[in-house]
Amino acid sequence: MNVKEPVLLIVLIETARMRWLAGGIDMQHNAIPLLASQDDDLAPYRTLEFEEQASFLRHRFCGALQRGCDRLWGRKQKACQFVLVTDTHFPDAPAELTDRVAEHMVQWMANPPLVFFSADDRSFQSRPLTPTALAGSLPDDYTEVWQAGLPSLLDAATNDDDWETVPLPKPRSN
Repeated sequence: MNVKEPVLLIVLIETARMRWLAGGIDMQHNAIPLLASQDDDLAPYRTLEFEEQASFLRHRFCGALQRGCDRLWGRKQKACQFVLVTDTHFPDAPAELTDRVAEHMVQWMANPPLVFFSADDRSFQSRPLTPTALAGSLPDDYTEVWQAGLPSLLDAATNDDDWETVPLPKPRSN
């Protein structure tokens, strides 16, 4: 039997750079940098109407989670919990966009479950960072792993060389 090591799969959302980073925290609280989108990967939502903004962001984050799962699998690891963390509400959009995306992501991702946090308009370099849950909840048995491993993952986020860069998607031709 091929047992995979459980890992919290984290997607950090940096709105200042309009990018996401997918990494993990293992049960020993070690940070696992995996993938980072290029700057402005999330920017296309800014030109869309509200419903299209929500759809664009949901699909982009689902893609980030799928890619993160693929990288973990290759390391003989498996996501046991999805965690998305945004540094602030999405700029140039109605304030409720972040809440809508958070709620939809939690509803869509049941196995493993997902929790969506906000750093409450604080930079990921701020310490201590105590994000607020916007949707979903973190099971008690993962709370210690999350709290102990998050600072190391945030530290890794400041070093682009630790992450595999995901190229921007090619524009669709009509």
